[in-house]
Amino acid sequence: MPPNRTAWGIEVGQFALKALRVELVDGEVTVTDFTVIPHKRVLADPAVSDQTGMIRVTLAAFVTENADRLAGVPVVMSLPGNAGFARFSSLPSVDAKMLPSMVEYEAKQQIPFPIDEVEWDSHIFAQDESGQCPIGIFAVTKERLQELLSLYAECGIEPDVLTLSPVAVANALQYDLELDESSPVVACVDIGTTSSDAIVIDKSSCWFRTFPIGGSNFTESIVQTLEKQGVNYGKAERIKVDRMPTENVLRARTMAMRGVTGQLVDEIGRSREFYQDAHQGTEIHDAYGVGSTLKISGLRTKIAGDLRLNLKRFEEFKRVRLAGPDAPDFAAHSINLLTALGLGIQGLGLAKVQLNLSPISRVRQRIWKSKTPWFVAAAALFILTAGAMFTRVIIDSRELNKLKDSAAAANTIVEQAQALIEKLRNAQEAANDVATTNITALLEDREVWAYLVSDTYSALAAARPASEEVGSDPAKIVSISPPDRRLVQLEDFSGSPKVDANNNRQIEVSVRITLTHLPAEDSEPTKFLNQKDGILDWLRKNKDRPEAPYTIVEESLVVPNWTKIVGGTRQAPTSDSSGTTPGDQSGSGFSGSPSSDSGKSSFGGGGMQGRKKHLGPQAGGPSGGGTLGGAGGESGDSGSNGSSSGTDGSSDPTASKTKRKRTEVVGVDEKLPEIDLAKDAPIPAAPLLLSPTDVRFEGILKFTVTVKGAPASVAPATDGSAEGQ
Repeated sequence: MPPNRTAWGIEVGQFALKALRVELVDGEVTVTDFTVIPHKRVLADPAVSDQTGMIRVTLAAFVTENADRLAGVPVVMSLPGNAGFARFSSLPSVDAKMLPSMVEYEAKQQIPFPIDEVEWDSHIFAQDESGQCPIGIFAVTKERLQELLSLYAECGIEPDVLTLSPVAVANALQYDLELDESSPVVACVDIGTTSSDAIVIDKSSCWFRTFPIGGSNFTESIVQTLEKQGVNYGKAERIKVDRMPTENVLRARTMAMRGVTGQLVDEIGRSREFYQDAHQGTEIHDAYGVGSTLKISGLRTKIAGDLRLNLKRFEEFKRVRLAGPDAPDFAAHSINLLTALGLGIQGLGLAKVQLNLSPISRVRQRIWKSKTPWFVAAAALFILTAGAMFTRVIIDSRELNKLKDSAAAANTIVEQAQALIEKLRNAQEAANDVATTNITALLEDREVWAYLVSDTYSALAAARPASEEVGSDPAKIVSISPPDRRLVQLEDFSGSPKVDANNNRQIEVSVRITLTHLPAEDSEPTKFLNQKDGILDWLRKNKDRPEAPYTIVEESLVVPNWTKIVGGTRQAPTSDSSGTTPGDQSGSGFSGSPSSDSGKSSFGGGGMQGRKKHLGPQAGGPSGGGTLGGAGGESGDSGSNGSSSGTDGSSDPTASKTKRKRTEVVGVDEKLPEIDLAKDAPIPAAPLLLSPTDVRFEGILKFTVTVKGAPASVAPATDGSAEGQ
């Protein structure tokens, strides 16, 4: 988003609402106000039956207190990491114009939901040393997003930007620690109420993984252990953060939290190992800890000792300050305000990762709303200009009334102009030459081609293909045997104008089609085209309609001259059937030479042409993985359906890992190793819808139409033709 002078960053967490108002002063971020409003009760408390109502009360209190300062200022809000979906991958180095389409294709492969059911955005990081472009793909379901936006709108807040909390933390750390390309790897562990985020910032890129362990798990464990002593969720919260408990309480608390502490340590270690395995040569020994849960006595020491990790609590900001009497209070809350700071930095346009998951329709609406003052100004300027013109007309009229001689001269000129216009009209009516007639005919018949294309598709649709054949799921298409598929595809459409013996304008239409349908008793699909209520029958029944600008000459219908194609190889076409009427079913053999486009790759109904042939197994439907490395997550392992577990955008860290080969380093005098692009960087093929033994047929269906209207005055050129695709 463009730079702003002031912005709000608001995080609505499970424990409290945290907000920062930041301002850009001399290129530096300054905090001008901050607010921390705890909920009446922790939302994770089982006793809270209406979490939405609790959030509504907290938001209402915030808006009431800051209504004047919210007006006209960009607002950036966050979604917790477990409410969204993230995938991290790499794309090969390509031209910048191709990147958007490649990212969109990768998003469709990686996001495990229908693309029209989510709002998604992406960020392309700087190229790494190997020339790859790391990308991050982030998404949230439209249903979840609409719930949050409706809740915020009820309280009078309309966020300009919605982003994920881990992304906001990464932006805050990059700004506050002044991280750049030369900075070492920085890690952060943000332990929230119901989930935690492991975040890694490496040069200009970031990566994160969310796992469902947070402060509420410690509280629930204490409740379960001390339930017989009458400890409820609220008391367990106080016991959890008590800095000076009695010996008995300390012993009971330690025993109760031991299991959850072990799970938290395992998840943090698993996240670190997963990142290091995917980024060979990277070692993580230092990390910052964020979140109130780290205030639990001994927890940070336990994590650091078990993982041999230098875990430092993020105590205060280095570049961001708050002047005035509230400065000590602001410093005390620094450990919990990192997300809100990252949101505010993005609102100022200074974030390294610009992510916005707001619905596109809302973004456009806000853009138009921001332009409304300009529209009003333009309208006012138009009114002023029109008024000035009207005033000028009145002044000129008065002057003309004073100058009778000038008025008489003007009338004479007008009369001469009218006479010239009349002569021009007569000349136009007399100009009945060939060029004028033909140009006018072009305008009169401009709707003919649109009807021809529409009728051709309607006729082909009479083959009644199954819904699976015209769908986008290759597996469903492959499940139908090719001879049973009824889809007829239009490959080429052309037409040539002519004039018949009665001087009627006609068009000879040629439609090249392909299909795989062939009953067991037939040797070619002619009967299929000529069956009752089929393609040819549709053309006969609709040969003359009042709304159509032409009539179809039924006698001109010609059965295609079929060419048999097996595994992409063309065989000899059938004998010439020109002049054969649709009722003639003879001639099932193949003879002649292949057509000029032999060798052109095709994959049957619903497939694509012009793509590289698949060199692997061809049976069993489409191969796993996407075009750009599959949907197997960051490590590059191909998956069966383009999805993987976890919220970090990669396969489960507990599963077996496939380490990529280390990059070979070549000396100054050494030659680079030979690279086989077909082997090392293969380009996946389009979905395979036919096996090498499956048969499809290609033929050209011909018919003639007679254009309605006046006969042609001039015969067209002998070599004239028109084509539509």
